[in-house]
Amino acid sequence: MTNRKRGSRALSTYIPVAAAVLGVTVVVTSVVFFYVESDLRRLISVTLGLGVIIIGVWFAANPLIKRSRRFTTLRARVDDFLDLTRLLNKMVVEEAEPEDVARTKAKMHEAVERMVDEAGKTS
Repeated sequence: MTNRKRGSRALSTYIPVAAAVLGVTVVVTSVVFFYVESDLRRLISVTLGLGVIIIGVWFAANPLIKRSRRFTTLRARVDDFLDLTRLLNKMVVEEAEPEDVARTKAKMHEAVERMVDEAGKTS
């Protein structure tokens, strides 16, 4: 079994690096080769190079090809559980009635059961 990434995942990991290298190359070559030429051509080339670098950084931060959110229903159940956890913490800090705390704990147990039911479903 190999640890190599396949298809679009592998491509999406190399795009930011390639964009950074390409952008730096365009900036450096435009400064070196257009040094004596017109300032407008150098400015356009440097701007283009910086744009490529910015696109590479943006792509590294927000990948378009890689889709990691597969278990959306399970994630929704986990979000519900986190909301109940925040509610329970607030109730304990504010020293709420023990019946209310017990009710919230029961809801948390139900939320865990719903998460177990949704585990593995990719819809």
